[in-house]
Amino acid sequence: MRKQLLALFVVGFFFAPFSQRTSAQVALEMEPIEADSVITDITLYRNRALVTRSTTLNLDSGGYSVFFRDIPEVAYLDSVQARVSENGSLLSVETSSRPIVVDNSELVAEIVAKIDAVNVEITQASASAEAIKLQINMLKTLIEKATNDKAPSVEMDAFNAQIAFIGKRMQELSVDKTNNAKEIEELQKRLRNLQQRKQLISAHRKKQTNAIIDIGVVRAGTVKVQLTYLVYNASWNPAYAVRANAKGNEITIDYDATLTQQTGENWVDVTLTLSTAQPQQSITPPMPTPWYVDIYQPPPPSAPADNKRGSRSAYGMESSGGFTGMMMDSQIMESRVAEASAAASVVNDGPAVSFVLPRTVTVPSNASDEQTTSIGAIKTSAEHFLIAVPMLTDEVFIRSEVTNESDYILLPGNASIFHGGDYVGKTSLNTITPDETFSLDLGIDPTVTAMRTIVEKTTTTTGLFNSGKQTLYEYQISISNGNDAEIKLHVFDRIPISRNEEIEVQLKNESIPLSTDAVYVKTERPQGILRWDLTIPANRTGDQSFALSWQVEVSRGKDIEITPLPE
Repeated sequence: MRKQLLALFVVGFFFAPFSQRTSAQVALEMEPIEADSVITDITLYRNRALVTRSTTLNLDSGGYSVFFRDIPEVAYLDSVQARVSENGSLLSVETSSRPIVVDNSELVAEIVAKIDAVNVEITQASASAEAIKLQINMLKTLIEKATNDKAPSVEMDAFNAQIAFIGKRMQELSVDKTNNAKEIEELQKRLRNLQQRKQLISAHRKKQTNAIIDIGVVRAGTVKVQLTYLVYNASWNPAYAVRANAKGNEITIDYDATLTQQTGENWVDVTLTLSTAQPQQSITPPMPTPWYVDIYQPPPPSAPADNKRGSRSAYGMESSGGFTGMMMDSQIMESRVAEASAAASVVNDGPAVSFVLPRTVTVPSNASDEQTTSIGAIKTSAEHFLIAVPMLTDEVFIRSEVTNESDYILLPGNASIFHGGDYVGKTSLNTITPDETFSLDLGIDPTVTAMRTIVEKTTTTTGLFNSGKQTLYEYQISISNGNDAEIKLHVFDRIPISRNEEIEVQLKNESIPLSTDAVYVKTERPQGILRWDLTIPANRTGDQSFALSWQVEVSRGKDIEITPLPE
């Protein structure tokens, strides 16, 4: 078995007269061993994935180079890192790549056979095309002879029958010609695709990338080694199914995730964590650097490149040789492993939202399919009410103010809405944090309507010598509630907003005061939006419908023309 040597220099500096320096040297003999690892854990980000391969080895004390084979081509090699259980220490992590020959001879031979078969079909189709062309020419010759003035007279019935036959046959040949042309075109397309596929397979070269983990084992026993690396071509997106009861005051949000990955590795029975972190995104804000201007100076000639490369024994430049083939004492080994791993760094997780699934999942590497898995079901509290905008529609809409009482952050995503047993439609959710309240529309309530009418519109002159003009609008809304229970209803309308001091707009004679909701008063009321928060008794329909009325007065100078007012 091939063995490699890893040595470590530990250099100590002593403040002695004349700056004397002493040094000590230790070495571990590295035995290569195959990991035979499996993928056990996946942290899936929105556009990448962190893959963890694990292996458990029964090892004697000593040094080992553990080989993890076939790192996928979509891996970021600078993200490769490793962890070792307590009985061992991590000494170094390296990756190596080498081209490998892929024997595609059987596949190429299969494609060549298909190409030959298509060429035969093209030859046959081309021969059919020539036969069709020949028959068409023969029929044209018969037609020319039949219409030649020098041709002998023929019996008309026979002539008509001949002409009918020729016409029918020409029509059949025309159809055959068109179908034959399509067949040849399709065969040529198949031939081009096969030739291109053959060329790609013939030119294909595969690269094998391996990770080599050097470890030191203090005492004989079981050692667990884990390799992690970041890959692209993997992502997840949130998806929701929002289910409201008939009253709309109990809402369950099914929090799902759609998973896709085309990394070249199948994830079989893995522990899956869904994360919102963004690996390989800069965590430090960019800052400007000084910008200097000077007289241009040509750069000096570059020095020749140093082609020397460091070896895998970078932890030690030489070996004492005294440990080869020998079983080290446990205390000596522990000391030397500790020295060899003294420079190891600790990687901490950054701030992010993560969802650890309580079950293992299997996600095959597939270029087209999406897989959906459940994150959890969220029970929420909701305040149910209705929304009416009768100036635009008579229909009344169901809305719930939902509070996220879970520990989950709801990420932006599409949601399917179900109300009672009915599918309502789709909506989109923004980011919703725990304890945050958000609005959720649940469709139309068919048992409630709101109709708006203009009761009266009058224009009169005002002021001394009729110097002004005033238009008065009177509106009424009739609300029908066919429910057996009272409903809470928010009714919206609007009045004009004047942009000129010569035009004055007033809201007058509201039969019911406007809403006192603080957010409405601060944000929407200054924009001319009217809102009433009403409680409509049960079974108020027909002549018993609930009524709401108000007036809008628009005053301006007699000679002032104003923009049209919507009614």
